Amino acid sequence: MSFTRTGATALVLWLTLLSMVSAQQSTLSIENAKKEAEVVWYGTLTGGSIVGRITGAFESKYPFIKVKYLRLGGAGLIERIRSEARNGKYLWDVVTSEYIQFFELPKYVTLAKYLPPEIANYSPKHKDPNGTWVSFYGAIATIAWNTRLVKPAEAPKDWKDLLDPRWKGKKIGLPAEAFQWYGGMVSYMGDKAGRDYMKALAEQEPQTQAGYTNTANLLVAGEFPVAIIRAHRIEDARSKGAPVDWSADANLVVLSIHPIGISDKASHPAAARLFYDFVTSVEGQGLFTEEGFLSSHSGVKARFPRMSLDRIKNLAPPDTKVSERIQTWITEHQQTFRIPVSRGR
Repeated sequence: MSFTRTGATALVLWLTLLSMVSAQQSTLSIENAKKEAEVVWYGTLTGGSIVGRITGAFESKYPFIKVKYLRLGGAGLIERIRSEARNGKYLWDVVTSEYIQFFELPKYVTLAKYLPPEIANYSPKHKDPNGTWVSFYGAIATIAWNTRLVKPAEAPKDWKDLLDPRWKGKKIGLPAEAFQWYGGMVSYMGDKAGRDYMKALAEQEPQTQAGYTNTANLLVAGEFPVAIIRAHRIEDARSKGAPVDWSADANLVVLSIHPIGISDKASHPAAARLFYDFVTSVEGQGLFTEEGFLSSHSGVKARFPRMSLDRIKNLAPPDTKVSERIQTWITEHQQTFRIPVSRGR
């Protein structure tokens, strides 16, 4: 009996000590972050609503830290970081992008190993077991249509449906930057079948537009009847009464995760970790899901239930093999759909 009591007392003391050490470390991190006063974030997120909400919420929580955000295109992000590293410059503290670019970065720079407080709540497929990254939001690419221009019975629910002659001649909207979707589709369908499909789709003469958001907006406006889009843009538009819909039954629905990582040569390491902690917390993740993005955090629900990852039948998860061939996908996407290089970037 006395041994049990002694053991229980020891456990309580140990847990109390652990809590005190953790609190001291947290206080020390915040004090160090105060001295650093800023965090430099390189990312591919457009500098619109979500970037403003993240930086605003973080700076409100930690008013002694200023977030400096530099937005770069996917290919531009890799080249910028590679060029800086080549010249011995490490100007960024945290980096975010689609996984197809992100997984290329370790070829040129080293990411710091760091486990944020909420790491246990993230899907194993959406975090690095070595602790160098975690997905801070996700998005899915699929088919959408304007319901004023497309009858329900004619709506293209699967990729093969886009090859129907009715969609030939500038009737399909396609983002010029959709090389991650291109690579995912070809990889999962198989190189020959995937490339044959893309060539057949190109024969439909789709309209290429700059950006997924722009493509979704043009679909809403009726510039073309169908498009390849990010589903959350369409679901958000639907919630506001726009005449659009999207397919959750396409085979495949390509999922793109967007990891966040910290430079092991960060000039503001404490501030970087504080920022990392924030965007991967329930509070930070809530900002993304409010915008319609998907969270890999088990405690954060999708804004739109229809978009919950467990409800999509043919989800194609992120694959490092897609990232390993990024230059192939960029080149093939541009050549297959006749996209000028400047637009593809």
